[in-house]
Amino acid sequence: MYKLIITFILFYSYNSYGQYGYYKDVVKFGQYFNSGTARVQALGGATASLGGDVSSITINPAGLGFFNKKVFSISHKSESISNKLNYISEISEFNKSFSNINNISLVLPLRSRQSSFRQGLFECNSCPKFNFGISYNRIKDFTNERLYRGYNDNNSIIDYFLIDAQGVPLSLISNSQPISGIGILQEAYDHYIINPDLDLPGSYFSFIGGFPLQEERIINSGGISKFSISSALNFNDKFFFGFGANFYSINYVQNRIFKESNYEILNENGNWEFEGILDYLILNDYLKISGNGTSISFGLIIKPINQLNIGFNYESKTKYFLKEEIDSELETSYLNYYFQPEDTILGASISGTALSVTDYNFDLPSKLTIGSSYFFKKFGFISGDIDLINYTASSMFSQDFSAFDDNQEIKNIYKTLAVNYRIGVEGRYKNFYIRAGYSFLTDPNRISGNIDNSKKRKSLGFGYLSNGINLDISYISTKEKSFLIPYPIYSNQPYADVSSSKNILLISLGIRVNNR
Repeated sequence: MYKLIITFILFYSYNSYGQYGYYKDVVKFGQYFNSGTARVQALGGATASLGGDVSSITINPAGLGFFNKKVFSISHKSESISNKLNYISEISEFNKSFSNINNISLVLPLRSRQSSFRQGLFECNSCPKFNFGISYNRIKDFTNERLYRGYNDNNSIIDYFLIDAQGVPLSLISNSQPISGIGILQEAYDHYIINPDLDLPGSYFSFIGGFPLQEERIINSGGISKFSISSALNFNDKFFFGFGANFYSINYVQNRIFKESNYEILNENGNWEFEGILDYLILNDYLKISGNGTSISFGLIIKPINQLNIGFNYESKTKYFLKEEIDSELETSYLNYYFQPEDTILGASISGTALSVTDYNFDLPSKLTIGSSYFFKKFGFISGDIDLINYTASSMFSQDFSAFDDNQEIKNIYKTLAVNYRIGVEGRYKNFYIRAGYSFLTDPNRISGNIDNSKKRKSLGFGYLSNGINLDISYISTKEKSFLIPYPIYSNQPYADVSSSKNILLISLGIRVNNR
């Protein structure tokens, strides 16, 4: 039995090398709140059935059919993030602020139903109204920075290196040429972090046995942008049909700087004391994912009565073409430790892995949105939406590696039917508006244990509308919980609980021009 367990560990460890973990991109790139103008976001994004806002270009193109004027709109966002992290009972906090242009949109009514339309000898005064719109939206920001630290009395990143190394031939780990999938193990070997057991080929040990103070800083930047081109037909102000083409751009950059220091061991008296071998270890991981994607949208809004709108929007799968770049840098500083097997004194050194570049295709699931709005004459309205998403329909493919395990993981852990919902209300007094909204993104994971990956957003906004301009301001608050793992390990997994609070101030200015 003992030999069987060892054989399984060695086999599993050696064959687990390679690229894996892309299934997480389903949430990273496929879960986000509705973007748009300050008005729309103040309503919680619940605007699939409303129409008449430039955000219709990207949320439901049928809503373009409500416009009678040319409209240009621009939105500016200021965001502040507060992170509170609990790592092995030690609390750390970090705050960050940034701003950017969140939305730029243009609506052009190309033909009014009231104007004559000549087609040869035929004159049509009752043909449907046709509108066109283009829009840029920053639909997700990755900008963030988190920091945590604490003493780990159970394991070290060195234990992770040792577990991953078991079963890998020494000829590979000690090879002077970088080998894909084990580059960081090669660096750990070069830094004497892991060493071969010559009595048991494929087995490794470390002469560092202390438990460290661990800390990590994670810096994220980039975002997802969406450029939409849409058009809509208005049939007698009762039926509105729209079509849109969407072009996505992803730029995701993450830099993780992990450090271990102050390695301690328990002495004979049961007290912790400094081991005196390794001063510190720093692992700097760099990840960049960039690329483009496309999808198409079909929208419909029906007005069965003047007070009621019912809206539907279907957005097809988003097909992404992505490039991933990864490299790592390892720095160690020994306290002039004498390594007897090689008769050498170890000091400080730094080295890095070769840059790994991978191309892959990634399909994110389609989304069906159903919404309804009820109007209280000219005093305001209430609006609600739901999204229906099958996250298991996501898939990926690459000629650089096998995506079989990731595609299986997608089917195993994600929901076949995830439901997001939004609700918003607007009240009006003359030219002034007040708005409030709530949006909920469900946890797409079928099995999450004690971790709740759902996201909630509350919003409040004010607006002013005249014949020529509209000015809208919204305040949006989002709270969410997540966790960070410095390295995966089989037992006593260290992780940091993260509580994040995001506050956004969004200002939108719209200019309206009568269509001539």
